[in-house]
Amino acid sequence: MLIRPATRSDLHAVYRLWCELMATHEQYHPVFGYHRMAEVELKQALLNRLREPYTRFFVAEVPEGLAGLLIAIYQVGNGGMHYKRRGYIAETMVRPPFRRLGIGRELFGAAREWLLREGADHLELQVAVQNEVGHRFWAAMGFAPTTHHLMLPLQPPPGPHDWPE
Repeated sequence: MLIRPATRSDLHAVYRLWCELMATHEQYHPVFGYHRMAEVELKQALLNRLREPYTRFFVAEVPEGLAGLLIAIYQVGNGGMHYKRRGYIAETMVRPPFRRLGIGRELFGAAREWLLREGADHLELQVAVQNEVGHRFWAAMGFAPTTHHLMLPLQPPPGPHDWPE
């Protein structure tokens, strides 16, 4: 297994991992829903993020292809705060056949090293409330809750045919 930064040539495989992550999370909350017919737009959004200078996509490569993905973001905030250089762990996914093999730990380790080199003084992430496996994993990595991220939908989620083609 190889942990490495993703490149543009990984876009299709990264997109498949991202879709798998969102499909898994839809059971937790509709906020994770996406339009299955929006592949071009979603790939473009991922490509734009891949090109951001303070964002890194880390992938776990195995002979069968990409087994995992972790997106890390470095952000500088308000200088008046104790912690102002945030490392943010965004989408994280290890495909089910490759779980419990240490891939998530290695992805996180690579992201953590990069964020430390960038100057991060703390790390943050969000985990779906109902994602018990995710909560256990991130707690094992040393994370603890600090706030509750709340959401209030102002409209019902769109149906599968509500996306303009």
